[in-house]
Amino acid sequence: MESSDQMRFTLPATERLKLRKQIETLFRQGEAFSVFPVRVMYTTSPRDKDASLYRAGFSVPKKKMKLAVQRNRIKRLIREAWRLQKHLLQSLLENKEIQLHVFFIFTGKEIPDFPTTQKCMKKAIALLQTKLSPQDVPTS
Repeated sequence: MESSDQMRFTLPATERLKLRKQIETLFRQGEAFSVFPVRVMYTTSPRDKDASLYRAGFSVPKKKMKLAVQRNRIKRLIREAWRLQKHLLQSLLENKEIQLHVFFIFTGKEIPDFPTTQKCMKKAIALLQTKLSPQDVPTS
């Protein structure tokens, strides 16, 4: 049923940011911007030929959401929005020998609905595209 040219919207373990060393490097050297209700931290690293194009991590602070059920719900919403829209970065990253490490930190005070989360993720990915694309402005 699924053709070979059809894109698969999955989020395998190879695309998750889990290694402590990578996360520490991201928070130490990475850049950040906010798209309410999410703060996005990102950095790039050299990519092996077999490695995925991006790795993503997701966090909801206990200070913002006391109940684990709420934190898990928000992480699930953000992960789903990323999973469905990460392909927008694919063409930009395929041509480069870099791997994008990105971390999404929820900063809101209430549980967002899915359309809001999707809109936020779309804006975040658009900002990532502009920040990662080569600057065509000549320096004088």
